[in-house]
Amino acid sequence: MCEAKQPTPNWGRIMTTYTLDQLDGFPWIVSTDTLKTEHLLVKYWEAAETVAVLLERPCFLDPETLQELRLLVGEDSKEKDWDCDLAQRTLETLTAALEEAAPAGFYFGSQEGDGACFGFWLEQEWADLLEHCGWSTDSDSAALADVIRELELDGIDCQNYQDAYCGEANGCTEERAGEDYALGLFEDSGTRESSYDGWPFSCINWTQAWEELRLSDGYRLHRIGGDTWAAFRAV
Repeated sequence: MCEAKQPTPNWGRIMTTYTLDQLDGFPWIVSTDTLKTEHLLVKYWEAAETVAVLLERPCFLDPETLQELRLLVGEDSKEKDWDCDLAQRTLETLTAALEEAAPAGFYFGSQEGDGACFGFWLEQEWADLLEHCGWSTDSDSAALADVIRELELDGIDCQNYQDAYCGEANGCTEERAGEDYALGLFEDSGTRESSYDGWPFSCINWTQAWEELRLSDGYRLHRIGGDTWAAFRAV
């Protein structure tokens, strides 16, 4: 048997989007405490099969790769059929497939500080941005992946995140938080003339004021936790 070489991460990959239900069943930790190729092949194969079920893609792994896996580590595999070079190539193929399966904002590879723990980890750039806006990156990976999914649905990514971020709001519901943000935005503006017919004086209440911000200026709220929300504006 042989020890696996560390594949080079594919940083140019296209991220996959999952629903929250899919993220709850995602194989976040794939393998621990081993660098042996034969063990990693089994664990990576199991993770790939889980992803295939979640994405409803039975052909997630191509037939050739599946044939190689059965030969190397399948139930009927034999020691005489083991080939270190073939095993390494198959592991690299599995690694590439799992990289493509990484949820948006995450990468597949070894954990920082533990080269024998393989799984899906939050990218540092996203970690820094989320922490800057109040999210705890110690949160459950599925919850963080869902936050990133929702942000990207609103057109917010690592490149425009800081330009889009507009501060915090508070409220037990999104509507209440929207009212709080609209009021705070008005108070910060310094406008006090009741004769002024622009926003928010054209609105009958702060709910409508927030709705105008949301519809006309592309403002969005994303819950950080509890009653705290992060506000973003389309850029």
